[in-house]
Amino acid sequence: MKFVGSRKLTWGICSIGILLALVGVFFLPQIIPMHFANGIPDGFGNKIEIFLFPILLLMITILTGKEKIKYILTHSKVFLTDTQYNLMTDGVLGFVLIAEIYIIYASFV
Repeated sequence: MKFVGSRKLTWGICSIGILLALVGVFFLPQIIPMHFANGIPDGFGNKIEIFLFPILLLMITILTGKEKIKYILTHSKVFLTDTQYNLMTDGVLGFVLIAEIYIIYASFV
């Protein structure tokens, strides 16, 4: 089975986000930027809020694995194959992971 377009990649992205938050929480400052306007942080939060991203990643991963949700999304007006469905899910997870990485990066700059 190929790795791209499979649930293995989906769980891989999710686990990278969880590990990144677990390791990052030990090195992050107490206050981290959580909202940006024009690249400038204007909202701040406690470093524990970095775990909101892995929670979101885990919720998306679990919910998109449910057969009812998968059926609804693949049998709507545009029919998706399983590979396309998994790639769509991986794209959303990748976007959330990039946001998490940016928050961690902006905390140190």
